[in-house]
Amino acid sequence: MNKESYRVIRILLIPKVVGLIAEAFDWDEIKACTAFYNSKLNEQLEQDENDLWSCSEYKLLELFRKEIIQ
Repeated sequence: MNKESYRVIRILLIPKVVGLIAEAFDWDEIKACTAFYNSKLNEQLEQDENDLWSCSEYKLLELFRKEIIQ
């Protein structure tokens, strides 16, 4: 897949993940968005070669939850 395709997938996937984070942690969307963009998960998601972009938003929520708990 080319770099533009990864970008499009992230554009579609990230709002879903942020919405799930907001629901799961009972946060407003600004706090959820800030927490996600400051997370290691986001850093990893930006790296096209690690295939995290292929995970569902629910799997990414679980990875975020594990990162926050640690």
